[in-house]
Amino acid sequence: MIQNNFENIPLAPEQCVTGFGTTLIVAPHADDESLGCGGVISLLRKFGQNVYILLLSDGTLSHPNSKEHPAERLRDLREKELLDASEILGVPAENIIFCRYKDRNVPSIHHEGFENAVNSISKMMGMIQPQSIFVPWRRDPHPDHQAAFQLINASETSNAKIYEYPIWLKELGKEGDKPAQDETMPFRLNISSVLAQKQEAISQHRSQINGMISDDPEGFQLSQEMLSQFNVPYETFFISK
Repeated sequence: MIQNNFENIPLAPEQCVTGFGTTLIVAPHADDESLGCGGVISLLRKFGQNVYILLLSDGTLSHPNSKEHPAERLRDLREKELLDASEILGVPAENIIFCRYKDRNVPSIHHEGFENAVNSISKMMGMIQPQSIFVPWRRDPHPDHQAAFQLINASETSNAKIYEYPIWLKELGKEGDKPAQDETMPFRLNISSVLAQKQEAISQHRSQINGMISDDPEGFQLSQEMLSQFNVPYETFFISK
């Protein structure tokens, strides 16, 4: 497990989110939005800011061998879990966009579908006009998370401010995956007033947490140790220098 020293960064007050404006949360998988950004989403809504969530993958490889939840049913379940979590966080269903790229195959910069995906996302940006975008850390150790950053980095974002959030960095990252001092500036946001709301949103992703899909012994499940990393009164983001 990679160690970091981000805990020593001063906490920004929750009121600072009023400057974020219309915000887009980019989630490679249903649950990333709550794990990495549940606090900032709750605060944005608390202060009346518009929030959109872009879900990139269909999530169908979390339990690929389940007979009770074949791909289409699993996709629908995970999308429903995202809708339930988003309702708790205060984001209306009409502000959620589903791309349904294949799980672990979100178009990356070397993918033949990358340019089409960039064009599609750029058109969406033109309609939403986000002032702030939250996307996984560029070297977060999962291919879909890295692809998510590459898509946003190549899209027309109209000078929106980009905040990168880590999910697997601490759990699976190697030394070279860490942010370098000359490329980003860490930013920590105080989410203590909405931590309970964030935890309730995370709990809606039952298929990833509580073993509700029981017929795939090799299926994915978030460990309690992993979940505990996100049960803290702050969220950490990285801002490009």
